[in-house]
Amino acid sequence: MTVVTDERGYRHLFLALVAAVLTVVSVPRFLNAQERGIVASAEAKAAAGVHTRVLVIGAHPDDEDTQLIAWLARGHRAETAYLSLTRGDGGQNLIGNELGEALGVIRTEELLAARRIDGAHQYFTRAYDFGFSKTADESFSHWPRDSVLGDMVKVVRGFRPQIIVSVFSGTPRDGHGQHQVAGILSREVYDAAADTIRFPSNKFGAPWKVLKFYRGARFSRTDGTISMNVGEYDPTLGLTYAEIAAESRSQHKSQGFGTAPRKGAVIDYLRREDSRVNAATPAESERSMFAGIDTTPNVTQADRDRIALADAGVDVEAVAERARVALGDSVPVHIAVYRRGVLDSSSLHTVYVRGERITQPYWLVRPRVGDLFAFASDSISDDAREKAGWLPVTVTLPGHAPIVVRTPAIYRYADPVLGEVEHPLTTAPGVSVTFSRNVELARAGEPLDRTFQVTLRSSWPSAHTVTVALSLPSGLQTDSASRRVTLEAGATRTITFRATGRLVAGRHDVRAVAIDGAQRDSIGFIPIEYAHITPERMYRAADVSIQAVNVVVPSRATIGYVQGVGDNVADALRDLGVVVRGIDPATLPTTDLSRYSTIVIGPRAYQASQLLVDNNVYLMNYVRRGGNLVVQYGQNEMQRPGLMPYAITLSRPAARVTDENAPVTILEPRNALLDAPNRITGADFTGWVQERATYMPSTFDPRYSTMLRMNDPGEEPNSAGILTAAVGKGRYTYVTLALFRQLPDAVPGGARIFANLLR
Repeated sequence: MTVVTDERGYRHLFLALVAAVLTVVSVPRFLNAQERGIVASAEAKAAAGVHTRVLVIGAHPDDEDTQLIAWLARGHRAETAYLSLTRGDGGQNLIGNELGEALGVIRTEELLAARRIDGAHQYFTRAYDFGFSKTADESFSHWPRDSVLGDMVKVVRGFRPQIIVSVFSGTPRDGHGQHQVAGILSREVYDAAADTIRFPSNKFGAPWKVLKFYRGARFSRTDGTISMNVGEYDPTLGLTYAEIAAESRSQHKSQGFGTAPRKGAVIDYLRREDSRVNAATPAESERSMFAGIDTTPNVTQADRDRIALADAGVDVEAVAERARVALGDSVPVHIAVYRRGVLDSSSLHTVYVRGERITQPYWLVRPRVGDLFAFASDSISDDAREKAGWLPVTVTLPGHAPIVVRTPAIYRYADPVLGEVEHPLTTAPGVSVTFSRNVELARAGEPLDRTFQVTLRSSWPSAHTVTVALSLPSGLQTDSASRRVTLEAGATRTITFRATGRLVAGRHDVRAVAIDGAQRDSIGFIPIEYAHITPERMYRAADVSIQAVNVVVPSRATIGYVQGVGDNVADALRDLGVVVRGIDPATLPTTDLSRYSTIVIGPRAYQASQLLVDNNVYLMNYVRRGGNLVVQYGQNEMQRPGLMPYAITLSRPAARVTDENAPVTILEPRNALLDAPNRITGADFTGWVQERATYMPSTFDPRYSTMLRMNDPGEEPNSAGILTAAVGKGRYTYVTLALFRQLPDAVPGGARIFANLLR
């Protein structure tokens, strides 16, 4: 970063804008890091001289004990951090249709939003959440043990905690195999952080000896050796730490973890498993987890600077003239310093921020290698990485040496409904080029008439005219392979191309490029924007991969579709030429359902919509009158009486087949669901992604017929992948096969099986 002055007296700041470094979020005012006045001053003074550091370790976002973290960070002013092995990429999504890496982006930002509230730092390893696993061995088959442990060693050596707290036990009682791994490696890193033979200093940082190791005992309190009241009241904040924790945990909205705040005593438990400072003292005799640890304050100059800024009520702003800066271009950013709301006119100046790197999640810049992200691991927390790209502003206070304050560059505007809106300044290509979808299905050998939507987003400060060219695979043609488009400054525009023809079975690529003189842009971003997290941008190549499948779909079928959770199935069905119309659960009482040959309920839709539960009787009546109802998997809610025509039960934990390559036995090959219009064979179960089936019933009413049998290695077979039964004049089919993952990923067998469920 270099600051220079030009002939006009402006300072130019050449800054590489990295992924997600400019953060503007809406958080409760009592916890806003920019809060001025008594609260900020008291917080700064209470945190001065912090000497103790605690690292909490779990497997996923939402695994953390937010009550303990808030109590430590806000209550006891211990420098606290949460290390999540993964970013939660393999889960489901209750707030949108993003899955996989895109969901990992959302859950990463949810963790960072949570940490802004409870006051802790946030770390990750390179481990990709590949989905549910049943054992630690299964997880280690995806994650090289020493690679993940090495990442954890770097975090411990960089953060230097005196105490490690493992959320999990490291045993099968943790359930999820990834949870077990987190528990196992938490104990290993306790020792490994000081082992310079296995983890040499030149690669992993200077060794560090952790003094104490605890495991969480929230769910087995009899195992606890020490307790703490995390419901204590903070008179400065006017809240209990349990209330702060509830707000923190409620940031995990994609997982449905909204939590009501609690008042009164709330007891948390830990179990001491090792100590290097008071080992002779029985764990049950400890009165504090910091017993034996030097907690003498060590006030630094940075502490004194924070106190001085808080006492002076300093607020620093850096407001950009645009929301995006084009790669290689610069944007003016206006700097101002306020003291107790009064502008310091001498502080006003303008810097020019040059966009040198595209703003995107740093862990996605390079393609994954197996189930590890391909970035160089280090000991930098994601919240510190976030602040690394903020602008430095020098603040001078009377009687105090100049203080450098870092502040995010933002774009600000007024919305007539929302009021003031702030967005982080980001760097993007001059013209971002993005298809609406990057994976599609098609019927092999059948006439194809497909519209491709290409979204262009300009980051230039003036109008630009570009040529958008489309490259089609053999078998497709268009009468408009290129278009001339004028984009106004910062404008977004969507153009369509129509392609016709036929495709042979296999993968085919459609590509787009925006040409502006010598500049050729062929990548673009998908915005990920939710009110509770920092906006993010996911980049991908401007191409569409079309999987042409040998599949027959029922003629003249009309499908009604109730959207589920993380559900992209409807678009995939439309790709196959099926007429699909969305159904709002609220309209079920007033909709003529008989016009649909089949109604499909998306995955976990009953969990996501109480209206669907309340109006389920109309779906049951539709079946009894001759309709075809296909319900994709749900969770424990599916056991509620009356939700399904005949009862099922789920074990705890629910049965799954997590091995996507597990053998499948076809029990009724001549059953219509497996024989027409597509004959389903073993070949249709090749190339599956992430899992075979999830939340499979362990028992079910004998009126259900079974189609398939499968199991993970060493487990008993389960035949509840597809359950179907006659109900009145119609048919009810319950599907726990992970088709909601196969169709959006264009797995041919998944498309053929789903086509057979329709009529």
